[in-house]
Amino acid sequence: MVIDENEFELTQQQLDIIIDLLEKTPKDVPDFYNDGECEQIYIPVEGGEIRVFHRKPKNITAKRPILFVPGYSTTPWSWRAFPKPIHNNTEYYFLETREKTSSKIKRNRKANFTVDQKAKDIRDAIQFLGLDKIDYVLYGTSYCGGIVLQGLIHNYFNPPTVVVFDPLCKWSSFKKAIKWLLPIMPPFVLGMMRFLLAKIFLSGMKNQYQKQRNLDFIRGAHPYKWRKACLQNQHFNIIDELGKIKNEVFVLHGTKDKFHPGETFYDYAKRIPRGRFIYFNCDQEKRELFNGVVGSLFANVTKDKDMPSQLLSLEIVLER
Repeated sequence: MVIDENEFELTQQQLDIIIDLLEKTPKDVPDFYNDGECEQIYIPVEGGEIRVFHRKPKNITAKRPILFVPGYSTTPWSWRAFPKPIHNNTEYYFLETREKTSSKIKRNRKANFTVDQKAKDIRDAIQFLGLDKIDYVLYGTSYCGGIVLQGLIHNYFNPPTVVVFDPLCKWSSFKKAIKWLLPIMPPFVLGMMRFLLAKIFLSGMKNQYQKQRNLDFIRGAHPYKWRKACLQNQHFNIIDELGKIKNEVFVLHGTKDKFHPGETFYDYAKRIPRGRFIYFNCDQEKRELFNGVVGSLFANVTKDKDMPSQLLSLEIVLER
């Protein structure tokens, strides 16, 4: 049942399940990007290299690894909570796409930052890491969830299990600014102005957690790569192509915000022939952590299990 325009009603029993799962999550786990916690690997892709953090704990109890792909231009700090539930018991890869500061992409006119190229980068990473030969979980969020779906549409990869959290299937942010302002604004000017623009844009935001995340996004954005990616992807839209996806896809949504309205992702799940929709609700501060909990649950079952039993009660049946 849809309530509050873009959210879904949960029973007290369902809320208790979410709280219980969060309470059982490890609390004293170091951030994955700290020195010595993960191996950092650069993977060759078209036009350069992209970075992945790799963690292989000594005592692995999970049944399979996770390849995690965080959202657009986000820094490791923004998603530091995701690996906490899996840091000491699951092998995982934290993959940074080419628009992020860490990538080593040749700077020239042919530099390609399109969604389609990034989907091919994920394909190359899967093959480079040898994941295409084993059972694993591919987990994408927000904009990079849309990249994962792009790859599925074009059969670039065929993961045993696919989870996407609030996948963006259409570029809808700052379209007027991208169309009229970015073409005439050199990257160095954008770099100088980004904090002023952020201050204006975030001035009315009351949620301090979301404000800090957005400021981290601004700090982490590489002006040249960010500008190039925005200009090349401003017409990105795969909504009408979701019906081409053959894989079962678990679409996860939880905790509404300005850029992620719930009914949108419910609709995306419906459009995917084997799409399934999981909804959770918790504090904004725990959203990334609960994604890690979900990742942990999927890592602890094999591809033949379908959906982890702990999540069954959080699935919303799609009215097709």
